[in-house]
Amino acid sequence: MIKFMIKIYILYLVLVALLPTMLGRIFHYNVIYNSRKKKVPWIVITFDDGPDPEYTPVLLSILDKYNVKACFFLLADKVEKYPELAREIVNKGHEIGIHGYKHHINWFLGPIATYKELLKSIEIIYEITGKYPSYYRPPWGLFTTFIYQYSKKLGVKIILWSYMSWDWKVKDPNLIVKRILNKVKGGNILIFHDSSDNIGSDKGAPETMLIALDKIISGIKEKNLEIVDINKFIFS
Repeated sequence: MIKFMIKIYILYLVLVALLPTMLGRIFHYNVIYNSRKKKVPWIVITFDDGPDPEYTPVLLSILDKYNVKACFFLLADKVEKYPELAREIVNKGHEIGIHGYKHHINWFLGPIATYKELLKSIEIIYEITGKYPSYYRPPWGLFTTFIYQYSKKLGVKIILWSYMSWDWKVKDPNLIVKRILNKVKGGNILIFHDSSDNIGSDKGAPETMLIALDKIISGIKEKNLEIVDINKFIFS
């Protein structure tokens, strides 16, 4: 009986979690990870895991310096903790999306729990910022069939990224700069992290990212590429 239940659970994980994740990450089913138009000179910069009281204010100053608008995928529990910071992101003209209520593995959430988490995240962020978050990025880019189902029902588009910079692990900012500028091209969605309190992140990693980001934005502009608001990127 135990062996039978284990087999059933493994089959459940394959059908509900592993296959949907492969569809999203490898085959990009029903997700936006790059521009759907060819040869556009546009880049989108996105940030996950915030808001963070130590790093997000510095990040906002850098974006102000270059007059760049980004998209922040916020954790709703942090929005509750730092409401003024979440409102500042919106007031400065940046777009926001949800990254879940907490940064956890959604594979272990059933259909009801998945729906409640998405809805709760949206409601908290909307209530605090006054802006409905139209985009969603699942933590670690992990999918379930329920995420596809309920993100569509709630009217949020799933956004991934074109490639990783590994900014949450790299200790040398110049290496992050090199990785990005060697690969970046029009139509890319770039991903960074302005918090380091999640599993797998090095403590202080956002500080390294912020040093790199200043050089990355300058380098992108030197390539005659334009960093644009995600709404223009998707709908223009």
